[in-house]
Amino acid sequence: MFSSLALVLRDPLLRLILAGLFLVGVAVSSVMPFASLVGVERFGLADATYSSILFVASLVTVSASIVIGIVSDQRANRRKLLVLTFAIAAVGYFLVFAAKSPLVFAVAHMTLIPLGGTAFSQLFALARIAVRTRAPDSYDEIFGVVRASFSLAFVITPPLWSMALASGADLTDIYISAGLATVICFALVAIFWPAGAAGALEDTRSGLGIIAALKEMLAPSILARMLAVGFITGSNQLYMVLFGLLIVREIGGETADVGRFHGAIALLEIPFMLMCGIALRRLSKPRLIALGGTIYAGFLFLFASMTSMAVAYFLVVPAALGAAVILSVSISYLQDLMSARPGAGAALMAASNFVGQMVAAIAFAVGTAVTSYAGTAVIGGMLALAGVTALLAMDSRSGQARARA
Repeated sequence: MFSSLALVLRDPLLRLILAGLFLVGVAVSSVMPFASLVGVERFGLADATYSSILFVASLVTVSASIVIGIVSDQRANRRKLLVLTFAIAAVGYFLVFAAKSPLVFAVAHMTLIPLGGTAFSQLFALARIAVRTRAPDSYDEIFGVVRASFSLAFVITPPLWSMALASGADLTDIYISAGLATVICFALVAIFWPAGAAGALEDTRSGLGIIAALKEMLAPSILARMLAVGFITGSNQLYMVLFGLLIVREIGGETADVGRFHGAIALLEIPFMLMCGIALRRLSKPRLIALGGTIYAGFLFLFASMTSMAVAYFLVVPAALGAAVILSVSISYLQDLMSARPGAGAALMAASNFVGQMVAAIAFAVGTAVTSYAGTAVIGGMLALAGVTALLAMDSRSGQARARA
């Protein structure tokens, strides 16, 4: 674990990817925990309207990620695409802050910000290409380190914003740190990319057109596994939309508790993510993801029953353990399904995330229409278990087929 971290810190390109994912994490963790409060509480949007914004944003993100992933495999121009992506994201964040308008909020969250969100999967595609030539034997451990850098931002940023909001800052001020983080990412990739061999990538062009690449991604065996993982991670997506509202409106917490609670989870996620590489020496990726999904479902069931924040804070350990597994191991699992196409593998990751976001948006819309925020959290746990069941069934059939062969 520590040798993998040392390897990442010694390599200039891996350091840049690590810093990029941390800064993307700063942008996301500035906005995501509070976005539902900004839209619903600050701008007065209805729950159904906010759900619609989530739906459109998810559709834009997955469409852009698929196109960018395929094009980056075709042309091997990943650096230029990242520069453009970070510029778009920065514009989106600063517009929301400057305008303080529900219309601008909706437009930015449905177009510019989700386009900028494709940077997450692009950076993991870069990481895969870099690691396979630098330390292929430490692939899973290095991915744990890289993914943990994203979570580290969630440890730092939400609690700081919680203190700022408790001191009287406006909710829309969260877009300042998001915008600044993406501007720094832009500078890292556009200006400070390592020179010479240190920044070189062994990135060959795929030679596949968009239709041929899509056919690869939509192969039944790949599609089914992507959907199962999407249901599991969708439970976490639903939590991200729900937990601020649940804490403030039903558990009796305050706005400051939103950042503290999520920051505590993110802090514990980091060591758990770093240990995933060790766990994978004993468990296959599907089985480890299933274990994480089961633990996370249990967290959601318990979270829904909370009536006091003092008790709810005890749930940060199972929440962090479950989230660490499903958020880190699922990335490398999905990329392994298309190991020869880093961009398409990253796009598959975005497509699974889209499934999760759709599951979360539909569950949020239906759940809040027929039950409470707590009841909606229970629905999220049930969805996670559905994905776990499907993934284990496919893993079992694959194992039986290999045994017969």
